[in-house]
Amino acid sequence: MTTLSTPRGHHALAASIVFTTLATFITAVRIFTRTFLVKQMGADDYVILVSLAFSWAFFGLMIGEVYHGMGEHYIDIPPATLKAQMIYFWASVPIYQTSLISTKMSILLQYKRVFSTPRMRLACWILIGFLGLYGTWTILSAWFNCVPLAKFWDPTVPGFCFDKKALWFSNSAIHIVTDILILIYPMPVLKSLQLPKRQKYALMAVFALGGFVLITSVLRLKSIFVISNSDDPTYDNVGAAAWSAVECNVAIICACLPGTRAFLSKLLPHIFSTRSNGYRSKTTAPSRIGRSALTGNSQVLASVVGGRDRSSRYDHDLEALSPSGSFNSYTKEPLNEKFAGITVTTDVTLETTSHSKIAVNDDTGSTKELVKKQSF
Repeated sequence: MTTLSTPRGHHALAASIVFTTLATFITAVRIFTRTFLVKQMGADDYVILVSLAFSWAFFGLMIGEVYHGMGEHYIDIPPATLKAQMIYFWASVPIYQTSLISTKMSILLQYKRVFSTPRMRLACWILIGFLGLYGTWTILSAWFNCVPLAKFWDPTVPGFCFDKKALWFSNSAIHIVTDILILIYPMPVLKSLQLPKRQKYALMAVFALGGFVLITSVLRLKSIFVISNSDDPTYDNVGAAAWSAVECNVAIICACLPGTRAFLSKLLPHIFSTRSNGYRSKTTAPSRIGRSALTGNSQVLASVVGGRDRSSRYDHDLEALSPSGSFNSYTKEPLNEKFAGITVTTDVTLETTSHSKIAVNDDTGSTKELVKKQSF
């Protein structure tokens, strides 16, 4: 018996196919960018591959559920088919948890790499440790939800089972809390950056993409509430299964998008260019020669770009931030070596009007001094 021809089973499977494929594509772009453009794979990149692998495993188990009656009414499913569906369902829960926990680990490892301030690194390690302990519990409790295991798919077997409703709701609540923490973690550091407001808000928006994961977590919690109070679980489980697939893959997509910036900059340089005007100012370059003064208007175009030095082709790490988020501009070391995470570019355009030939000749020294003073 299959339900691929019925709307409910087919819709759940379609949602899983769409989001799993999209997550795979975005992850492939991230890995290509980190491997061939940035040329620096990190721990967060490897962990996201683990998360994607478990997302595909979840998709495979959903196929098994659909082929064995998910979406059909409980009373219309033969006992043997129902048992097979429950076995697939039992295996899908810890697989879902593993994928989601791995994605959150990847995001925190990315934070730890990008924001190298001591306070931020400590905060990341604390949450990573918590996710490690919580993840171990939630995965093991899902695998060993019943003792013996067969009691999960066959209630007639004597034994013990955890309260599924309490377990599902507590796990969902913790996931929502950790989503909120991951969302707000980088905001104080980003807010303290000495950047133009437009660039600062754009950077904060990139890291706020995790808000979509929070939305899907809340919607999944609603679907769990429906199935936990249902008298027809095989029919009502479609919503929870579909939202679980969406949540896993949306989390992967949001974790991967910041790492695709270098790829998008090459593909669409006019839209995703890393150069942008930070401020403009007009100055007057005074002459050193009495009345034959040289007057002129100069424009200083400054841009601050997160990332490693372009010559090393690393991606945007912002590793040179001080604990307060300011630039360590007092250093005597070369800019590209010290500011491994920030590239500051200043373009100076000088328009001059000369009243004498000697003033034009003296302009060379004045211009050089202006550039020297205005360059970072």
